[in-house]
Amino acid sequence: MLKKIYKVMVLSRAASAASETLRTLSDSQLDDIGLSRASFVSEIVNSVRKDLDNAENNKSRREMIAVLINPNLAESV
Repeated sequence: MLKKIYKVMVLSRAASAASETLRTLSDSQLDDIGLSRASFVSEIVNSVRKDLDNAENNKSRREMIAVLINPNLAESV
């Protein structure tokens, strides 16, 4: 149950971050990465969901968190 709550929290944060990012992207930048304004958030959330599922299936909880944390940002908080 805690894994499901954690997953929902991560997906919710990913959607929020994608929405924030979408506001800063121009239409030409979106075209360059092959996404539209309508599909950007859902594509990002689906990508994170896929990463979480793969990490959950292949690694322990500690390793899963290590995969999701960008090493360049680990000390920034």
